[in-house]
Amino acid sequence: LFACIIVMGKLDVGRLVPAALLKEGPSPGALQQLLDNVDRTAEQVRAGLFANMLAGVSGSADPKVLSAMITLHSISSASGTEQWVAQCANKYMEMQQHVAALQAELRAAQAAADLEATLREFRGFLENGQFSDAAYGLVQLRKILEDNTNRSSSPEKNKELMQLQQAYASCERDLDEAVESSLAEAFDCAPNAGVITISCSLPSGGDVGELWAAMEVANTVDKHLKGVADELLKHVLPYVLNGTAFLQSHIANGESAHLRWYPSTLQPDGKYPIEHVEHCCAQLLTVLAEALFRQRPATLAAFGRVFWEPFVQQYQAAFLQHVQGSTVAALQARQEAAHMLEQQAVAIGLAQLGTNLAKCLTHAIRQSYHVVQEGYLAMARELIVGHNPHAQPVVVGQPLPIDLAFYQRYKQGNVKAWEVLDPPSGWDVSGPVLATGYYHISNTVMQLVMMIDDALAYACHTGDTSMAQAIVGAVCKMAVMFNTMLPTPPASDAPALALQHHNDLQYLANHLLLVPFLFGPELRHLLGAPVWFGDIALQLRNAAKAALNDTLQVQGAAVHEAVLPMLELSATLAQGRTLPAKEAEPAMSGARQGALHTLRRAGRLLWSSLAPGVALEASQRLLDAVLGTLMSDVLGKRDVGEIEGSELVKLYRPLLDQAVPELLGDVDLTSQGPAVEGLDLKELVAVTLVQRSRELRKLGAVLSLLEARLAEIVQAWEVGTLRAAGLHLEEVQRLVKALFEDTDYRAQCLQRMEAAE
Repeated sequence: LFACIIVMGKLDVGRLVPAALLKEGPSPGALQQLLDNVDRTAEQVRAGLFANMLAGVSGSADPKVLSAMITLHSISSASGTEQWVAQCANKYMEMQQHVAALQAELRAAQAAADLEATLREFRGFLENGQFSDAAYGLVQLRKILEDNTNRSSSPEKNKELMQLQQAYASCERDLDEAVESSLAEAFDCAPNAGVITISCSLPSGGDVGELWAAMEVANTVDKHLKGVADELLKHVLPYVLNGTAFLQSHIANGESAHLRWYPSTLQPDGKYPIEHVEHCCAQLLTVLAEALFRQRPATLAAFGRVFWEPFVQQYQAAFLQHVQGSTVAALQARQEAAHMLEQQAVAIGLAQLGTNLAKCLTHAIRQSYHVVQEGYLAMARELIVGHNPHAQPVVVGQPLPIDLAFYQRYKQGNVKAWEVLDPPSGWDVSGPVLATGYYHISNTVMQLVMMIDDALAYACHTGDTSMAQAIVGAVCKMAVMFNTMLPTPPASDAPALALQHHNDLQYLANHLLLVPFLFGPELRHLLGAPVWFGDIALQLRNAAKAALNDTLQVQGAAVHEAVLPMLELSATLAQGRTLPAKEAEPAMSGARQGALHTLRRAGRLLWSSLAPGVALEASQRLLDAVLGTLMSDVLGKRDVGEIEGSELVKLYRPLLDQAVPELLGDVDLTSQGPAVEGLDLKELVAVTLVQRSRELRKLGAVLSLLEARLAEIVQAWEVGTLRAAGLHLEEVQRLVKALFEDTDYRAQCLQRMEAAE
């Protein structure tokens, strides 16, 4: 009805109205005539509408439209036109379904024929060795399968899809088997025979590059490349990388190639040579790229993805096993070879820039620095642990540089006391700096110093900054190790060993201070800054000083114990009791002899172990300690009578006069300096010791005052004799008060002394 209204809207409605209706009005006859006109026109419109609709569905019609047209006969008010249209639509649908069925059968037959042709072509390619064409055929077959999978909606379609799936699976399997078979012929790895044979031309007549192209098209290249990589990583490279096998390659006219590995010869040190490792690996990569992969960029890149990273890990692991015992120069040479190998891998497409194969070598070289350092420390530790303190000592040093002109004047009596007292005290200052005479050190410290020199010389020879830093650190640790692992022997039990340990520490400290002069320019060039072991040298010197102080304390205690009888005699005199002459002289002589014997033994100990300069200082300190005790005894008396003073002089003067000769009694200095006629170094040392021992000079002056008159004491003070001996005004005044009664004359003398101050 809607369509009729639309059609009627395009008609001239005035033509439907009868003339009688316009003339007579709405009479029954006129209205009936109008209705007849409308019915007739509506029938014509429906007929035209269905005709147009049928004309539009000629050929292939939409089944939904046809189904709607068929349902027109069910309309109760449908006229004959609707019935006729419904019948036509039903017939047309039946015809259309039959045609569709015929077309489906035709397409199925054509598809089956096309599939059979594709399969025949695929098998032909395989039989002729045209693997890339066969792979392209397989790709087309996969595309057909994917298209049919998306369109499958009927049992017939499902059956066709199953046939395609079976055909594709069969072709894929056949291609994979053919590729594997050809690859086995192209890459034949025989580990037992030690050979890899690469055939560039396949038995079917194709090139091996055709094989890789087929794998790439079929998307199976990674699987087969993984197999090749595994063969190399498991059966070839482990022996090449650890040095037990040597690899040789040969390419014959581009048709085939051979890789053979032979057992390496064991070196005298029990190790296999590893210098050829990178060269063998470079040969391997070259043969693979040229003969097996035929310089195909895509294939090389794909092989690099499955081979290079495991190779780098295997290379690093093998390399780190050879770090121990390798020199830095050898490691650096291998690092350069590894860098070149990496560049080759990048150039042929196996690796990407930045893979840094040599980074493990950098770590290994750093580790080798640590190994070298630990090696020196291990040797030093072994040396120190094996130290035998009772072994024969080593004599080191240089003759004393004597100022001959000075001693010529000395023999003539033209040398003043201050010239002996003050440096250089007869030394030739233009002579060698280290000429301090001869002294004893242990063989252990001598070997340690030689080890330090060897280590620093090696650091300079390598020219490697990191190695120099490691060895300088090792030298510091070696010195500290010697100081901490070898404590000073107890001076009370083994004074000679304690003094020898003092010499060891001094010798090591002095040598560390000399390092900047021995290796300074080379080490400064390597490290960019001066090398200075001064802090450690000071620690060693402090330890040496402590050892010497302990020994002197023990020796001083022994001498002090020896002079105790003399102090007891002095105390007896202070009490106003005097021994009979027959008893006094033996008692005094016995006390002196015990003290002098102890001094002689101490002098023999000091001068047989220490350098002359150190022995002189130690002797001075020992004398000052002993004689200072005697002087304190005299100066500590508040009242000294004439007889007591005379007895004190008799008691102490012989000891004072014989102290230096006895201390040097067993000393032999003939080998300490140059042989000069008329020159007695022992005599010179004795004079020097007298001049340097402040307590000896003070005690001599004090004993002289015990026998002097008051006027002589005042005169000696005024002229400076007592001050030159080291006495202070308070000490002299206290002695004067103890010796002389409190009189006006004494008070005047004390005032004169104060005025002379």
